Amino acid sequence: MVVDSEGIYPMRPNPRLEDHPAGDPIRSAQTQFNQAYCTLLQQLEQTFNGRPQAFGASMGTMYMLKGKAQSLLQTLDGDENTAGPTFEYVTPELRS
Repeated sequence: MVVDSEGIYPMRPNPRLEDHPAGDPIRSAQTQFNQAYCTLLQQLEQTFNGRPQAFGASMGTMYMLKGKAQSLLQTLDGDENTAGPTFEYVTPELRS
């Protein structure tokens, strides 16, 4: 297998929401990613715990999550690094 090094984003190591102040566009994008990520986890849990019809919705969420991650990875975050998803847990009542 050949790896195209031009396709590798120089993502900031171990990004966290706290890296950016409230209202910062990167923090807002990371928050939206986290909300979608936690929604996906909930949909998959439902799918594998007796609600297989939830799988269709989870596929849509997966594609949405991919787009959000790619957008973050294409956003400069200083020092020639790009932003990245933080994969932080968001409680259900705080998901939009």
